[in-house]
Amino acid sequence: MSNNVKVCAICIGTGGTDYQTKINMAIEYLHIAGKNGVNIACLPEAFASNNPESIRGQTTENIAKLAKQYDMYIICPIYEKADDGIYNTAVLIDRKGKIIDYYRKIFVFWGENVNLSNEGVKTFNTDFGRIAILTCFDLNFAELWHEADAQNAEIVFWPSAYGGGMPLNAYAMLYHYYIVPVGWGNIIDITGENIKDVISPKENLFITDLDIDRTFIHENFTGDKVKKMLDEYTGEILIEKHYTMEAWWLLKSINDNISVRKLCREYEIETLREYQHRSRSQINEIRKVGGIV
Repeated sequence: MSNNVKVCAICIGTGGTDYQTKINMAIEYLHIAGKNGVNIACLPEAFASNNPESIRGQTTENIAKLAKQYDMYIICPIYEKADDGIYNTAVLIDRKGKIIDYYRKIFVFWGENVNLSNEGVKTFNTDFGRIAILTCFDLNFAELWHEADAQNAEIVFWPSAYGGGMPLNAYAMLYHYYIVPVGWGNIIDITGENIKDVISPKENLFITDLDIDRTFIHENFTGDKVKKMLDEYTGEILIEKHYTMEAWWLLKSINDNISVRKLCREYEIETLREYQHRSRSQINEIRKVGGIV
């Protein structure tokens, strides 16, 4: 068992004048990703063309072959031709080359000339954890990133036509999920910092391992339980960092056979995310009846 997932951002740009050139480029990069043992690779927003096509069309058919060949998930953004219009859509393909779901861009950029999605934020369960996908201009609307947190996303992939910058780092820190931007390739840690341990076997291709078992804990109501867990798993679990102003611990397992999250359930320790979600729900319920906390 491993707590790590190997992710890949393929930053070859959106669109282009020659569809076949971009498809060939994507295939070349995906071969490299697959040979490097990537678990999930993401291509940029509408990377091959702005010409609409079916979700089960030429582009996804070509990309799905690589997913199956290398046993990896691939996020394949296209301009989707649907029965009710055109959408800017990111298609999720599984390790067997099967299309399992899609996300349609909610906040379409001015002049993009595609339909607005009414389906909302989605999260997708994979064999390594739960992911979300948001696209380009979606960056500017905090409610989408909040909803990804509300649905317990562990990694958010962001196919884009540009770099994004500071807001991405802020969302990662605020919501404690990894963000994989596929614009300029700056993969972001749950601490909000850009990950430095990234390899680039080819220009504009970025690969790194994400430890999705690393867990934030709030000090409130957990101190004795955390101390007991750490005492009983000395040398196997450690406090990676103590955030004193925030009253957070960041816990990490250094044994691939031990999961911090599983132990938190065993020791009845709420994660920071669980604590925040429960507190929001319970306090809002009290608010409805005019009670006090």
